[in-house]
Amino acid sequence: MHIQCTKALLDYVKPNITEHNTDNDIYAWHAHLIKRSGKNLLVLMHDLSRFTLVFYGIKKTHIKEFYPMVSVAMANSMLDVGFTPKEISAYIDAQPETLTFNKTKSRIMVARLNKAVEMADHKLGVDGYNPDCIEQAHASLFCNELLVCEDNYKVCYYPKEKLREYLELFLDK
Repeated sequence: MHIQCTKALLDYVKPNITEHNTDNDIYAWHAHLIKRSGKNLLVLMHDLSRFTLVFYGIKKTHIKEFYPMVSVAMANSMLDVGFTPKEISAYIDAQPETLTFNKTKSRIMVARLNKAVEMADHKLGVDGYNPDCIEQAHASLFCNELLVCEDNYKVCYYPKEKLREYLELFLDK
């Protein structure tokens, strides 16, 4: 899995930077980190579908276990929006074995990521945070069921449906 990070997240995590071509990569994500109520809010967005995962209360110690944490959150979020266990395991089991990091690749992706962060922040501000868990499933579900648009509102879709389309293409290979 390749995560392209904003400067805020790169400064916090300080990972080794890996150049990687992520065009049409089903395992490419963007991530941003902001402070809310004295804790870190981390939002991951799938590059192709804009499927979103939301974490609150991330600490540097969690970064060491970040890969399994993201895999579990991904499985939970996919289950929440109606993916079958077969589809989930097909995606999770075929993941690259290592987690790599890089800088964000384009201003368009950063703008889309900022919109996802805004929506997650709004949901958490209205409904509150789940203090028992770092993964904020209710905010992820909200973001994944929200209509998103591209190309000046010419193309609109739901992230969960777009991810399903890409996963069907992936499973056909």
